[in-house]
Amino acid sequence: MPRYTVIIHTPQELNHSSYIQTGLFELEQQGLLLVKVQLSLKKNRGTLTVDEKGTISKTTRAQPKTSFYTLIDTASKKRMHFATDLYDFAEHFSEPALQQCDFYFKRNYDERYASALRPIVKAQILPSGLTFRVATTHILKENKFKIGLFLTTILGNIKFDRLLLRRLINAINTSIRHIKKSRENRIIARFETFTPFLGEIIMFQTRCFLHENTADAKQIHLQRYRLIKLLRKHFPENFMGGFIPSKVARENYGDALTNVPTEPEAYLDAMKKARIVVYTRGLANSPAWKMAEYLSQGKVIIAEPLTTELPVPLTDGKEVLYFHNDAELIDNIQRVLADRHLADSLSKNARSYFEDYVHPVKNVKRILELMLNKPLSQS
Repeated sequence: MPRYTVIIHTPQELNHSSYIQTGLFELEQQGLLLVKVQLSLKKNRGTLTVDEKGTISKTTRAQPKTSFYTLIDTASKKRMHFATDLYDFAEHFSEPALQQCDFYFKRNYDERYASALRPIVKAQILPSGLTFRVATTHILKENKFKIGLFLTTILGNIKFDRLLLRRLINAINTSIRHIKKSRENRIIARFETFTPFLGEIIMFQTRCFLHENTADAKQIHLQRYRLIKLLRKHFPENFMGGFIPSKVARENYGDALTNVPTEPEAYLDAMKKARIVVYTRGLANSPAWKMAEYLSQGKVIIAEPLTTELPVPLTDGKEVLYFHNDAELIDNIQRVLADRHLADSLSKNARSYFEDYVHPVKNVKRILELMLNKPLSQS
């Protein structure tokens, strides 16, 4: 019987949280943990927002993509509560998680915002590191995750007025779509399998958001569009990629649609064959899943600098090559095409970084050991 137990309090958003779930259930498979899933219908409303001046404001909405857990040392009977905040925005935080939990691990971590909150909250605020959508064959009690998602979605839409039925139908349909989407999460073994690349393929496949209603979304779309055209111009024989077809992409960027499969498994197969890949920022400068995916396959990564603070930073010239403008992007690609030793070194170091710091087992184990302040062991 393992000494440590982790309780997953469901419901959870099923795509982002799949990373933590995978790490926990894989650790259970190794005999290091006992994992339990408990249904919790707490609304956990309240978001704290820190602006650029350090001023804190509060709203009553729940912070998206925030999940709650309990870590129990069965020998000492000690309990620690922790939360993972995998939301895109660095300046927003879950107030209930900060006030009720002992630890708060944030995906898009920025010390400026965390330091403003520390004097007024209970939880230690720390970076979670890079995450990505993934699945495990060892997941248990999967129906509890689905039931929790349905119940909270329905309960959150109950208001006795003439629109009640419409809201409930929409809520149920939204939950069904969410569950179907989560089935696209690829098994961790697909990312553990690594074959050194052949050829000189350069890949940049990306997507449009559902709208262009914000300046940030529009700016990101225009940047991605410009880079797709630029890469096609400079590397016509080597480049693969473009925008994943969608309503926004077809209407506004129809001449930049991808020539790479978009189904998740087929895309991963195509990405595995590329030698060089391009990374650009996500909404609100959040770290995109593709960075973790690129690292897993030992790609030669040409990337915009990350603003997210990681537990162990990526080093320019070691695991990645950073670019700050279009000319630097092209120069870096030409540089690694001409210098096989540099390309091989970047590839090797990228894969090592994934194995040491990004693999969900390694990272979740790091998080648990940080809270325990000792190694996770079977006794």
